[in-house]
Amino acid sequence: MLKKCKDKLLTSNPDLLTIKAGYKGNPVANERYLNYEKVLAPKFKDILRWKTSRNPQSVEKRSDDFRLDTINDPRLFDRSLDKIVWLGHASFLITMNGRSILLDPVFGDIPLIKRRAPIPFAMKEYLFIDYILISHAHYDHLDKKTVINLARLNPQLKIYCGLGTAKLLKQKWKLTNKVIEAGWYQQFPISDDSLEIYFMPALHWSNRSLRDRNLRLWGSFIIKGSSSTIYFMGDSGYSGHFREIGGFFPNIDYALLGVGAYMPRNIMQYSHINPDEAKQAYRDLGAKYLLPMHYATYNLTDEPYGEPIQKIRELFDGSNSLCEVEIGKVVELIISS
Repeated sequence: MLKKCKDKLLTSNPDLLTIKAGYKGNPVANERYLNYEKVLAPKFKDILRWKTSRNPQSVEKRSDDFRLDTINDPRLFDRSLDKIVWLGHASFLITMNGRSILLDPVFGDIPLIKRRAPIPFAMKEYLFIDYILISHAHYDHLDKKTVINLARLNPQLKIYCGLGTAKLLKQKWKLTNKVIEAGWYQQFPISDDSLEIYFMPALHWSNRSLRDRNLRLWGSFIIKGSSSTIYFMGDSGYSGHFREIGGFFPNIDYALLGVGAYMPRNIMQYSHINPDEAKQAYRDLGAKYLLPMHYATYNLTDEPYGEPIQKIRELFDGSNSLCEVEIGKVVELIISS
């Protein structure tokens, strides 16, 4: 039985290892999970005011014709090739130790927002998936149609997620796949594939309606295989947790970090990092490469579509530490030293 606090929210999974010494589980208050640090998250009235106000970058955004390309490389489905493949926004397919892992798969439109670039290949081609990792429950990271169809195509796959998410997946969506929840700093079970997967902190929040804010825990992931160690941010504002995670895992090869959906800053600063913060987070993590994500796939915020990637290019000034990719491009993993 999962450990519960007095507010009846899960604070940890006692069946999983907690790697932070003395950590007593995720704190809660008023039957809601608390953030990594105390911040003034935007209220609904602030978001409504933003959405009904003029975008100061509207002229620039309307003239921005930046589009992401999609590559259909059949090596995407080669389970013998250790790799990362960006599928757009925050969705990735990772292959390590002969296993296929999908991160935050969202393969189509999200409520009221059209997808601006297709995924590689059709949904029906995504077979032999072993894991789905879900960072949090926002619609652009957890899509009901995508997850249900992938689960139907792959009845063997396991879903790893934050505390409070299993009820949505198992009871409301009726998935029969195995779902394992974790709190921050917890390691998921190691099976015969020898993959190590950890749920780590993020500075964010989570909801799917006006009434369920922070009932499901948000977070990030570390994935360690025989070839590489990968950090997946999910969604996060900038905070000290990046440096802390780098301390727990000092040999991160690839940091999959968001670089878009950051304007206006008064709304987004505690939810999404901007390109400058992404470079700092990459340094804090001690990663070898930054692979940028979370831009130009959906029209979510005020900045022009191509601005995030242009800014991160300028910040890295031609350095090969920036691993910029098109949707569907196969990035073969380096061998960790």
